[in-house]
Amino acid sequence: MTWLTKSGFLAGLQCEKRLWFDVHAPLEDGLSESTALLHGRAVDERVRRLIPGTVISCDQGLPAAIAETARLIRCGAPPVMHQPAFRAGDLAAVADVLETGAFGVTLTEVKASTGLRPEYLPDAAFQALVIRRAGCPVDRVLLKHVDRSFELRTEGDYDGLLVDEDLTGEVEQCLPGVEEAVTRLRQVMAATTCPATAMGEHCTVPRACPFIERCSAASGTCPDYPVTLLPRAGRTVQALRAEGYGDLLQVPAGRLAGRLHRRVHEATRTGQPYFDAAATAGLRVLRYPLAYLDFETIGLAVPEFVGTHPYEQWPFQWSLHVEESAQTVRHAEFLALEQPGDLRPLATALLEVVPDAGPVFAYNAAFERGVLERMAERLPALAHALRDLAARLVDLLPIVRAAYYHRDMKGSWSIKAVLPTIAPELDYARLTEVREGDSAQRAFLEIWSGRPSARRGAQLREALLRYCERDTWGLVVLRRFLCGHAGRRPEA
Repeated sequence: MTWLTKSGFLAGLQCEKRLWFDVHAPLEDGLSESTALLHGRAVDERVRRLIPGTVISCDQGLPAAIAETARLIRCGAPPVMHQPAFRAGDLAAVADVLETGAFGVTLTEVKASTGLRPEYLPDAAFQALVIRRAGCPVDRVLLKHVDRSFELRTEGDYDGLLVDEDLTGEVEQCLPGVEEAVTRLRQVMAATTCPATAMGEHCTVPRACPFIERCSAASGTCPDYPVTLLPRAGRTVQALRAEGYGDLLQVPAGRLAGRLHRRVHEATRTGQPYFDAAATAGLRVLRYPLAYLDFETIGLAVPEFVGTHPYEQWPFQWSLHVEESAQTVRHAEFLALEQPGDLRPLATALLEVVPDAGPVFAYNAAFERGVLERMAERLPALAHALRDLAARLVDLLPIVRAAYYHRDMKGSWSIKAVLPTIAPELDYARLTEVREGDSAQRAFLEIWSGRPSARRGAQLREALLRYCERDTWGLVVLRRFLCGHAGRRPEA
């Protein structure tokens, strides 16, 4: 008999087809770890230190954890249990914390988020339902989440990091609907055929479904250029779908009113990139040296560096390319692995190699500007130089958005979407291991944990350096492309 677990229940609420796949045709490689999962583990570990108790391990599997929980309860339940596991028939759930005290039995759901999200209520309600059916009363339900305003003032002092919200009333109201959903999802799990659930918004809300590619391939209805790629076009997309349009190539040219949408449609239909040379005129008057800067940062749910807040973006790496002339380009880089909490070496090294004057290009420069401003606040002796550098930032993103569009960008102006259309050799898919920000953070955390072997650590370090270098070299290539393009404007 297959049990309906909490993860299965939540998957089924999002999409019944996803639950059916999980049971009957799971992914061969499983799911890779995300930084969100790592943050969750860090918060769980902090809760265990703040509220000491008995920890039930799931290392030997869910049945073993259920048996151990039942044994502890028979012997007199400990006042605090972490990760207790319960089974009621074909329902099973693992709670984060179960406390017995003045309020009776309190179920606490621990989240690494900074507040209540809609999906947390059915999550907690399912746990309460299973635990009660297993014979353990649940009198109160709490959500324990991160307080964004917390500041780590003393190393190791996390008093105030987590706050509680009482969800008891909301969970009780939610329970009847959860019971109905449980009955329905049991039937889905038992079915021999996959539910005929059409793709839609639920494929990505509240999180991206791991089976999106499978469903897209099986449906045969997902065009190469769907109308959904139109940027900032919620109502327009709804109207197009209502009219029977799913493929942007089939939409009549006169159907779209917005200038940006017409631009995307024309470039998609003709295969000819849009380019507005006038939008890049400001770039062509800039003089050398030209610098290009990119930071990699980590935002920890449980802050490790004194003076920081949860999820505050803390820089651990930078890459800088400098064009001294059209023929001369130099590169510098910095990766803080030994003492990432000390910003001075990272900032000092940057100020030593960046030109004293001239533009400093970034992509979505508000991010780099924010990093520089936060470093200036923490490094008074370097504040003037860091703020001067921030004032010289030139954002390439709005220039690219105004000047260029290629249909293979598919409605996105992210650097990872733009670069392959002008320099295929710079496609981030060609990088190994670290190809985007989330994997960069995971690599940093793995190295910083001290767990990898020397060989593995060296591989991760090299992957981080190559990824950040790709970002700034890509900006060099992008600026040169924008300044040297002959220009073609398919739109008046």
